[in-house]
Amino acid sequence: MTSSRTKLGADSILDALVAEGLGHLFMVPGGLVDPFLPALARQAKIQPIVAAHEGGAVYMADGYARASGGFGAALGIGGPGCCNMATAVAAAKTDASPVLVMTGEVAVDLEDRGTFQDASQATLDDTAVMAPLTRLSKTVASAKNLDHWFRHALTAMWAQPRGPVHLSLTHDALAGECAADYIAVTGFFAYAQSLSTKAAETALRLLADQKGGKSRIAVLAGAGVEHDGAAARLTEIAERWSIPVATTLRAKGVFPEDHPLSREAVTPFSTSCTGAPPTSRRR
Repeated sequence: MTSSRTKLGADSILDALVAEGLGHLFMVPGGLVDPFLPALARQAKIQPIVAAHEGGAVYMADGYARASGGFGAALGIGGPGCCNMATAVAAAKTDASPVLVMTGEVAVDLEDRGTFQDASQATLDDTAVMAPLTRLSKTVASAKNLDHWFRHALTAMWAQPRGPVHLSLTHDALAGECAADYIAVTGFFAYAQSLSTKAAETALRLLADQKGGKSRIAVLAGAGVEHDGAAARLTEIAERWSIPVATTLRAKGVFPEDHPLSREAVTPFSTSCTGAPPTSRRR
C-alpha cells in the first residue's frame, strides 16, 4: 500500500513518461518487469506496444522518436533481454536518436545468489553491457533515488550529442514507494533562438561573389535537422536566400532531392559537389 503522497516506482515512471509527452511504451513482458503490468492498467495515457523481441521493441522506440520528434521508450527484462537490445541500441547511438531503454533487475537482496536471470553488477552486469552503447547506463537500486536517476538519464539523452540512455531497474526500485514530485526535463531543451533577418542579409552580402553577385555559401545539413523537426524551416531558409543544400547520409530526406536547390547527399560515392541541380547530372 502507498500513502496519499507516495506512489510505487513503476507508477512513478509511467507518470513521468506522460509528463514528458510520451504516449507509447514498447516492451517485451517478463518476470523482472512484472510491476509495470498493473501500473500500465492504472495509467490510461500510456499505450503499451508488445514486441516479439527486445531488439524489436528498441527499434520501434527509435522509429517512434524519429517520427514524433520526441523520444521513445523501450522496456524489457535484464540479462538475456538486455543483450537482445544491444544492436538496436547501438543503431540509436550511431544516429543520435533519443531513446530511453529500461530493463528489469532482481531485488538487491537476491543479487549474486544464483537467482534466475540475475544480471546485476555482481554477475553479467547489464549496465556494463550497455555503457559503450549509450550516453548513460546506470542501475537504480531503490525507489528513493528513482526520480533523480530518471531525470538524470533524460538530461543525458537530450543533451548534445543526443543518444540512447539505459536504466537497470531493480525490483526494489519498481515496487518500492517514491515520494518525489516529478518535474519534466524535456522543456528545458525545447528552445531555439530566432534568426535575425537583418544579420542574415548582411552575412550573405559579405559572402557574395563580387563579380556575379551570387552567394558563395551552401548548407550541409546533418541529422540534427531531422531530430529537431527543422526540415520545413531549412527549406524555407534555402528558398528565401537561394542557398544550395546538401545533406549527410544520415540526414538524407530532410531536404527534397528533386528540389532545384538540392545537391543531394554527400557520401564517399558522391560524383559531384558542383552547383548543378540534380536534374542536370548524369546518373
